[in-house]
Amino acid sequence: TVLWETIGVSLACSIGALAYHVFNFGWATIIPNPYLGYCLNGISDFVGANVLSLCAKKFGRRYTIASGFLGATVFGLAALSDCPISGEWTINGIASLVCKSLINLACSGTYLWMAEIPPSTHLGFVYNLAGGCGVLTGFFAPPLFANMELSHPKSPLITMACLFVVGVFTVLCLPETKGLPRAQTIDDVVTRRRGQPFFPRFGSRTAPARVAPVIANAVYCDGDTLVPDNKTVSKLTERV
Repeated sequence: TVLWETIGVSLACSIGALAYHVFNFGWATIIPNPYLGYCLNGISDFVGANVLSLCAKKFGRRYTIASGFLGATVFGLAALSDCPISGEWTINGIASLVCKSLINLACSGTYLWMAEIPPSTHLGFVYNLAGGCGVLTGFFAPPLFANMELSHPKSPLITMACLFVVGVFTVLCLPETKGLPRAQTIDDVVTRRRGQPFFPRFGSRTAPARVAPVIANAVYCDGDTLVPDNKTVSKLTERV
């Protein structure tokens, strides 16, 4: 379970980092004014990060990040069109800005999420492995996609759209951590997985209640601290 979740979060992190760094280049040609293009790029990142904070708390990490990848797929394919909208503005420029905002949502969410998925005993290893995969992908992706664009101008967007679809399914196979205590050991990870389907049913936005036994002063993944009295602990333990 820990192995597959580690592979999954590393793959999601790599896809997000790849798209994020690829879209950081080329705004001088995507948007009519290069200075305006890079300013709007920064604003789109700001919007994506703030939307992530709001949606992850309400809908959970899994659905929020998956929605980011799914939206990036749609707008990434829409960016294939060069139809003019007004003046020098085209569908490609508008769709690229929205796509970049959704990419930043998914990428930032994955980096935050990978601190909650692994158990505390493996946190450093998984975080560094997944983060390292993202860094390497982000480093090599821009020149690779630039060469792809020279031979086939539309191939970078099509390739990224396909990777975003992979990201959606990868994220949906990872566990939801919203409202659950942080896993301390591998046994806690196994218990958490037993309480959740490998691929979630749509319509359930929160994680199931059957998780590892609740412990007083346990730190939860949404930042809250549970400090129940002895009577509450006994009732919750019986329910589990």
